[in-house]
Amino acid sequence: MKLVYWISECLNDSHAYSIRAKTKKAVLAELASGRCRPSDYGPVKKVEFEYDDAFDLMNNCLCEGGGYWES
Repeated sequence: MKLVYWISECLNDSHAYSIRAKTKKAVLAELASGRCRPSDYGPVKKVEFEYDDAFDLMNNCLCEGGGYWES
């Protein structure tokens, strides 16, 4: 299975504050909304992550270093 989403990484704070969405348009809309400073975020990138099943996805998210397939 494949998980596909778009991200604009937070440059000056925790990675948890990065903007993630299903579409590039949604990320760009959030950056333009005025709720955040676009200068605090990097370029919008597409992320594709292959996983076997729901357990594999959760394991990759929660394990040590999990979720770092975005880089």
